[in-house]
Amino acid sequence: MNRDYFRIIEAGMEGELGQLSLAETVRHLKNHLANYLLDDAVSGCYLDRFFKDQDLAKDREAGALAFYLLAKHLQLAPFSLGALRTANANRPDQDLALRIEVLDKTNPEPETFGLIDGLDLKNDAAEAREFCVRLLKYFPSHVLAANKLLDIDFFEGRSPGDWLGLFKCPRAIAKDWDARLFNHLAAVGDLERALDLWPRLSAGRPSETSLNLAAEVFRRAGDVERARALYRESLALDPAQVPVRLRLGELESPTRPRPELVCEKGVCVYLYSYNKADSLGRTLESLGRSEIGPARIKVLLNGCTDHSRAVAEAARARFPDNDFEIIELPVNVGAPAARNWLISHPDTWKGDYVAFVDDDVDLQADWLGHFLTVAESDPKVAVVGCKVVFPGRPAMYQYLFRYVSIARPDMIKLSLDVPVRQFDNGLYDFVRRTRNVMGCQHLLRTGALRDAPRFDIRFSPTQIDDIDHDLELCLKGHSVVYCGLVTCVHHQRSGHSALSGFDYDRTGNCVGNDIKFQFKHFAHVEDLAGLDNLGLDLG
Repeated sequence: MNRDYFRIIEAGMEGELGQLSLAETVRHLKNHLANYLLDDAVSGCYLDRFFKDQDLAKDREAGALAFYLLAKHLQLAPFSLGALRTANANRPDQDLALRIEVLDKTNPEPETFGLIDGLDLKNDAAEAREFCVRLLKYFPSHVLAANKLLDIDFFEGRSPGDWLGLFKCPRAIAKDWDARLFNHLAAVGDLERALDLWPRLSAGRPSETSLNLAAEVFRRAGDVERARALYRESLALDPAQVPVRLRLGELESPTRPRPELVCEKGVCVYLYSYNKADSLGRTLESLGRSEIGPARIKVLLNGCTDHSRAVAEAARARFPDNDFEIIELPVNVGAPAARNWLISHPDTWKGDYVAFVDDDVDLQADWLGHFLTVAESDPKVAVVGCKVVFPGRPAMYQYLFRYVSIARPDMIKLSLDVPVRQFDNGLYDFVRRTRNVMGCQHLLRTGALRDAPRFDIRFSPTQIDDIDHDLELCLKGHSVVYCGLVTCVHHQRSGHSALSGFDYDRTGNCVGNDIKFQFKHFAHVEDLAGLDNLGLDLG
């Protein structure tokens, strides 16, 4: 294992990329682009890695990707002075130079603003907001202050407030500000204001980033044909956008779930819980409102000492047509062992599928029909999972899908599980193959479980066991499929509060299990390297 492992963990993607050669970084980026659209945080990390490399100018492919990243980053963050200066220094451009000039002229105290710009929004958003509003009152054309206020509003998942009336945008960068504001409104789901602004933006040449956001604005407003046209226009500008291609395909030929499958197929729905009685009760209510046909239901109480038993018993009445069983264990054996206990139940092997549902989720009513439709489309499909979001509006992505991003004799790393800090606007509502989906709500084919019947208990009490199990199935030739047409609201942590604190126990467990995962798979790292998503058949 790489001796700098803990420093890499602390530094995040920036530290991870710092361990890669230029060629490895190129492959890493290609893999990311085969799965997710870029966001400003991720594109910034890649840009930093590329432009620090002394060999960049010698590598044609890496150089082309670096400037591709720059163009994308400036669509996402058009007032990033660092990116603007880098782009203009390498490829001088009159528009970029003008934008830099305006930003410099309207920032009379750059050193002071730099201190505010560097504040951590997890803890200092209120202070930064107050300072930037004060700046706008004194300097109404302060572009960077207005841009920072948009950053703060986005962090808090809101549309811009009264401060927007203070800002007097310099005419020279009006089109750039319109794009920045539209992208913000569309991303946080303010459809009315986004639609009002769109005619002004569309009169010019909107970037593919704005076109993608506009497509989902019109789709949510009911104009699906306009959404398709905007996605086609976006792909004409950049054909390499894999998620856009998949989303357009779904809009052009919608997946039709087969609800009859919930009665035709034998399914066991398994839940396990430890001292989360109220949360378990809400989840069982949600399950009771979903369309699961005659599925067998097993609720495993994992050494609970609260009133979980009473909650589970009360829920029994919600399932008059289902075999509903409560299993009580005297101690908490952890998530992997709880899953194994349930899989070992004789009913597992009488049916066709097993669905695991966490005790803190809200379920979409037709989730099982969608999952079974996907699974029945191909006998190789062993696992089907869904789009997972945090609670709240706008809903932020919590987990979509993953793959192996690095597999070397000294380091194994999994990909990001979502675009960083993005809200669910529908862009990832499609079906595709991948390597891992989140275990809080997923469906397993019983036949495939015979090849991997156990979740590894070395990952107790929880975390990574579901990832490891998905990869084990992939190594045995099975497929994992993400079904973004199903949304699971996971209350594990609140989306915004999760960003404001640090859980030492949880982090320690995750890091420990990550190390166990790496040592488990070092022995066959070459096979694991094949579980990236480059070249994966997405159909």
